[in-house]
Amino acid sequence: MDSITQAALGALCGELVLGKKLGNKGILWGLLFGTLPDLDIIAYPFLTASEQLGWHRGISHSIFMMFVAAALFGWLLHKIHQKKDAEISYARAAWFVFLAWSTHVLIDCFNTYGTMILEPFSSKRISINNLFIIDLFFLVPILICLILAMVWGRKNPARRMKITTITSCWLCIYFLASLVIKQIANNHFEQLLTEKGIVKERMMTAPTFSNIFLWRMVAEDHDGETIHTSYWSLLDSKDQQPAILSFKKDHQLEVSFQDSADLKALTSFTGGLHKTYQDPRQPNTIYIAALNMGEMHINTADGNELRPAFIWKITRNDDETFSLDRAFKMSKDGSKYLKKAVSNTVNRALGNTDHWMKGDIKWTWDLIEQ
Repeated sequence: MDSITQAALGALCGELVLGKKLGNKGILWGLLFGTLPDLDIIAYPFLTASEQLGWHRGISHSIFMMFVAAALFGWLLHKIHQKKDAEISYARAAWFVFLAWSTHVLIDCFNTYGTMILEPFSSKRISINNLFIIDLFFLVPILICLILAMVWGRKNPARRMKITTITSCWLCIYFLASLVIKQIANNHFEQLLTEKGIVKERMMTAPTFSNIFLWRMVAEDHDGETIHTSYWSLLDSKDQQPAILSFKKDHQLEVSFQDSADLKALTSFTGGLHKTYQDPRQPNTIYIAALNMGEMHINTADGNELRPAFIWKITRNDDETFSLDRAFKMSKDGSKYLKKAVSNTVNRALGNTDHWMKGDIKWTWDLIEQ
């Protein structure tokens, strides 16, 4: 999840475990320990772009590190708070660190990026795909809880029994609701593919930006060469049938780039659910669009465009080496489209069909000048 959600969830753990003893200091400790696992990004300057994908949510997000962090940081926290009026036992301190660290890791498993919780024994990424990386329905209740808790005194019974308990219950209910709606979405897409006569080899579904009402599907055809995508909203009427957008993966374009370590890392990250394409004007460059990570629906001069959030370009240099770069950078290209993309997603989640349902929408690679 995003850093604010991680910090807020850690703060909630601090309030639940340490709040009665430390008051608002417990929340502050939670903010810290809810963020610590993501400090693996401090290694980014020493890694290539593709290496960063494999490093993030690695060993720092493992079950192994949960116990190491709980033992080490729990002892330090216990030593810091040994005053009689705010004494924290080692058992309580270790439990708090374990809870803050493990909830961070667990919630990261809910979205599409995936988390290597089995490191250092396995690099397999675990991904449930039931929450978007930023979800205001999940985050805002936690922030409200923390604000109210910080206003009320630590000995006020309402602080623990009402605010934190209600908030924790809401998070559990929202999580369970996401799983239920995901299953409904899966059933819908399964039926849609069957009606279209499409035999899938595999399929993944995931929610869209900041909600669990609008879901996207990515399915790989049984031939292994075609990808099908579609969107479905819980608020769609029963007589509406979402369009399916289908296209070739074109992985054969990667043949002359097989020696690129970056290409191998990217294909591993996408699990093969990516589109490879070229601009005819750039014969020594291929683009890798990750379809497992979602896309933005933007409006351009060329029409309605679906632009994958992660697109990389790999260039074969004259000396037969390879270079990697992001094809689109949010600070440069995407920020001007972001507001409209969010608006388009909200409208589609509310059941508005227009060009979404008709399939009158193009992918980024369809808009390249031929």
